[in-house]
Amino acid sequence: MNSTVFDASSWDASLAPLNLSGQASYISDRVTLDGPGDGNPYLDFTANAIDQNINVNFPSSGPWYTLDTGFLSLYGAGDHVDYRSVNGSDVSLNTTLPLAYAQDAIPSNFYSLHVGSASTSVAVPGSLVLGGYDKSRCLTEPLISDTDTFTLTDIEIGVASGNSPFSADEQLPVTDLLQTGAGGILNVYPNPGVPYLHLPRETCRAITKHLPVTLNETLGLYIWDIEAESYQNIMTSPSYISFSFQTSSSKSTIYLPFALLNLTLEWPLVDYPTQHFPCSPYESSDGRYHLGRAFLQGAFMAQNWQTGKLMLAQAPGPDSAGASLATISANSSSVSPMIKAPSWDTTWASKLKPLTRGNSSTPTESKDNTVDASGHLSSGVLAGIVVGVVVLIVLVGLCWAWFQRFRKSSSQANDEMGVTKDAEIYESDSTTSSLPSEVWAPGKYGLTRSPVEMDAAHVNELQGTPAQVYKQDPR
Repeated sequence: MNSTVFDASSWDASLAPLNLSGQASYISDRVTLDGPGDGNPYLDFTANAIDQNINVNFPSSGPWYTLDTGFLSLYGAGDHVDYRSVNGSDVSLNTTLPLAYAQDAIPSNFYSLHVGSASTSVAVPGSLVLGGYDKSRCLTEPLISDTDTFTLTDIEIGVASGNSPFSADEQLPVTDLLQTGAGGILNVYPNPGVPYLHLPRETCRAITKHLPVTLNETLGLYIWDIEAESYQNIMTSPSYISFSFQTSSSKSTIYLPFALLNLTLEWPLVDYPTQHFPCSPYESSDGRYHLGRAFLQGAFMAQNWQTGKLMLAQAPGPDSAGASLATISANSSSVSPMIKAPSWDTTWASKLKPLTRGNSSTPTESKDNTVDASGHLSSGVLAGIVVGVVVLIVLVGLCWAWFQRFRKSSSQANDEMGVTKDAEIYESDSTTSSLPSEVWAPGKYGLTRSPVEMDAAHVNELQGTPAQVYKQDPR
């Protein structure tokens, strides 16, 4: 029951930022759910799309890569997918969430998602629950939309605690980074199907103006300067980028630490692993901009297809509480946040440390006091240096005088005792023992030298050649 092939660019409007090319087709398959539901977990005759060399194309005409990951559809507005099979017959297949609900495998046509982070340095396990949600992933009262988009009103850069990792002349938080040219607001779609923050070019430019990044025009992505001191400080401190949203009745802000936005490009896009900031300049054809998986690393998303409600809230970091699963009924319009939920930065405390004056790139007061307004050393510092040099000279002179006096007295004592300057070796009392015995060796001036540790050298492996295996001559 395979469908005829269709153009990948017409597959799904939500994948427009990927600029897909190639072809795909629908097939029928079985999906098996693993969970505590009482209904039938076997979802037969579900529609699946298979790719036939689908490529993801970047804004410029050069780079592309073949799609090598699949998509799990969380669409639930329709029960069926209809298409024409290769033999000309009409086929109607099921969609996953509605079928699971119809078979009582889940209590509602609902899902919740927190993508989390796969980074080894800031790993946050992901969470996907069908028919319910994990309360520990929802830290704030969710913002609720009756459509598939939210209104983005501002983007800011700041630091939750400690010194600033940004330039010393930055006044934090840096606000008004949302540059739209259309009244300062933007319709954005939280979209797990695309990877980046697909925002207007002016907005990406306004954000990255404050970061140690450069734009790779070919890929349309910003590359981190990993050698910059500010880069290290940004990635290890609770510095953040925040997104402020509003509806007709409420407002909410979601914070993403920059540590989540230190993503890695790999071959075939680059020759070696390259760290990038995932703000991708995007020109929307339908007025929607996309906050992809990079955003959903730090945001909680949920949707009830039966009530038409889309929810967005703050998600935790790696120090989150244990899972607390809750089911959602078919008529629920919202979810409740975690009871006594911690602040977002508290859930990052084990990974992100506030910068102090000692480890911040911002000039400190103690450093400023060593120079005057003209950039020269202050008089207090100069006086300290002069006093230190005089004291050092006096100490060196005293040590030299003491050494000469001691040398003279030791030489006289040796002459009286008849001890030669050459080290003498005395045999042990036993002339029959073959065991080693300790001998006495006076050093020069009758003193033995204290043991010292020699300079270390790294152990290096010599260059080798492959082992050759020879067959035995049967003769």
